[in-house]
Amino acid sequence: MGQEINIFVSYCHTNDEDTKFLDDLLMFIKPAINNLSGTKLWVDKKIKTGQDLRGTIENALTEMNLMICMVSPEYLNSDYCINKELQEALEKRKIGAANIFPIILRKCPWKHTFFGQVLCQPKDGKPLKDWDDRDEVFSDITDELMDVIRHIRSNAMDEKKK
Repeated sequence: MGQEINIFVSYCHTNDEDTKFLDDLLMFIKPAINNLSGTKLWVDKKIKTGQDLRGTIENALTEMNLMICMVSPEYLNSDYCINKELQEALEKRKIGAANIFPIILRKCPWKHTFFGQVLCQPKDGKPLKDWDDRDEVFSDITDELMDVIRHIRSNAMDEKKK
């Protein structure tokens, strides 16, 4: 099976368009992730009425070793997304405990942030909003995400062999 993968989806839910992109993404990645044993997907939509918001999110951040960042102007301006969620992922990334998988949703100054230093999805960082064939772009993103998961597991197996 390999290393357990805990995926945390970071997005700005104050923008309806970003939430729609999230719903579309989940429609594509959930079947692929559900087919991989030892892989869990966490998104704040899993929080139930009456649950402690901060504690539930912090627990998911602690367990996370792969963060999907859904990048938009609102995301880049969200103190919580950038200074809490992304910061946690960056700290884990520094010590090799997490990967970051950015998806550019709409045009924004992402190239002038951390995201400008890494490969982003969709291909060439072209925003999701600019793709005519949504099924194709979400399928490509799903394929790339599955490749990243396999890579994480492969690296974990290599580390165990040392």
